[in-house]
Parts: sequence; structure tokens; C-alpha cells
Amino acid sequence: MSGGHFDYRQYGMRDIAEAIERDVALALKPKPEKVHEDYWTIFVQKTQHSYTHYCNYCRFSTYKEAECYLLSDNTIEKADNTCRGKCLCNPGEIVFKSKNLRMNEQDGNFPVLYWIHHCVYDHYPYDTDVLELSEESLETMKEAYRQIRIAQIYAHRVDWMKSGDDSEETMQQRLMEDLMAFEEEFKDKDWTEE
Repeated sequence: MSGGHFDYRQYGMRDIAEAIERDVALALKPKPEKVHEDYWTIFVQKTQHSYTHYCNYCRFSTYKEAECYLLSDNTIEKADNTCRGKCLCNPGEIVFKSKNLRMNEQDGNFPVLYWIHHCVYDHYPYDTDVLELSEESLETMKEAYRQIRIAQIYAHRVDWMKSGDDSEETMQQRLMEDLMAFEEEFKDKDWTEE
């Protein structure tokens, strides 16, 4: 019969353990060099509570270049201090306003606002699969893998006994053999292999 008492759900436990194993291997994989981003972009605020990129994620090399681009639209000008309190920008960023576009009335009927934001950050290339985990998290995941695999071995052996494939004595003998084999495998495990 080959088991079936638990509807073969113990194999789902193995799937979880293998997913953890893949994540550990990914986290241990050498990381590619990070890409440095340093550019200026423009945000537009059309409501009091949200904003988005202006001009389809345009990137500019300098603040001046972004400002010239923004002000090339004759319907946009530098805003006065009354608009600053309504803007979702960071402190110190200069606010611009539309001369003719307004936020809707429930947002106080203020002009649509714009600001130029400096983006500086390092990131892995977008097309790479990278997982960064602390040493403590890696050790926790390795132990989770170990515990889930042990639970899966127990469930498998009990399943075979309950299904009539193994006697109680055979279950105990095979359980000990499986656990010893797994502990040997675990001790020598190369976590960098997927």
C-alpha cells in the first residue's frame, strides 16, 4: 500500500524544507556588485494624501536640469509658503505649483504641487535574485529545515505503520535508520548547493 493514512501530506513538509534549503543556498550565494544610483526626479501631488512620479519616472543628472525641465512648462511656478504645509515632500525640498490645475475640493482646493527629489542609493542589479539574511537568521532557517525534515521522517514512518505497511517493530527500526541517515546527511550538508 505504501502509506496513505495521512493522505501523503508528509510530502508537503518535505516541500517546505526544500524551499527553506533553496533560500539558505540563495542567501549564501556570492552577491553581485551593487549598482550606485544618484539622480534627481520630479514628484507630483494631485491630492493631499498621495503623490506619484511626474513625466514617467524621468531621471535628471542635476537639480538644475530637473528644475529647467519642470519650469519649461509655463503653467508651473515656484510655490509660496502657504503650499509648503500641504506638500508631502521632505523638509528642505523646494515646492512648485500649478498655475491652473487644482486638487479636488475635498483636498482643500489647493494647486497641484511638484517637487524635485534627490535619489541616492545602492542596489543589486534588478535582474538578479539576491537574498540577504543575517547569520542568526540563516542558522534559524537551517534549524527549521532540520526540524521539519525530522517531523517529516516521523510522519512518514507513522503513516506506513498506520496504513499497515510496517509493523510497530519495523516502524521503530526504520525510524531509527532514517533519523540516523538524516543526521549524517545534515552534518555534512553543503548549504551552498541548491
